[in-house]
Amino acid sequence: MTTPDPSTADGVVLIAYDGSANADHAIDVAGALLGGGTAEIVHAWEPVSSAAARSAVYAIAYDESGALLERERELAQETADAGVARARAAGFEATGAARSGSGPLWQTVVERAEELHPRLIVMGTRGLTGIRSALAGSVSRHVTSHAEVPVLTVPLGEEPRRGR
Repeated sequence: MTTPDPSTADGVVLIAYDGSANADHAIDVAGALLGGGTAEIVHAWEPVSSAAARSAVYAIAYDESGALLERERELAQETADAGVARARAAGFEATGAARSGSGPLWQTVVERAEELHPRLIVMGTRGLTGIRSALAGSVSRHVTSHAEVPVLTVPLGEEPRRGR
């Protein structure tokens, strides 16, 4: 187990956000537990063209104009902006951005954490179990396994309770 760096104790919280109800809930719980603070939202996304390049459909799906990629970027940033708004409503001073990486989504989150050195990563879980989890992969499981800072994974559940 990695010992947390004391210099980050009052630092930024990195919140991985995908626009889902689970991600919204994770922000609400983090706000209730931490009482706000500084947060950075990261929306990790993968362009359809990157996913398609790994499949036989790539030649059909290829978009030479770049219009599809530009629209994907816009939608990804809109998702990040929604996460920032949610974090601000939960009491955080928040900024954020959409980031596309060269690997899986979890890797994009971990790479941002390595750059930022947050005191904590917060993320929701998708709630997949069994074969669905094995097939889809678990972003939260991979982030938890690879991050060098503590990770708070919040399952969808009851409403958060405010701290003392």
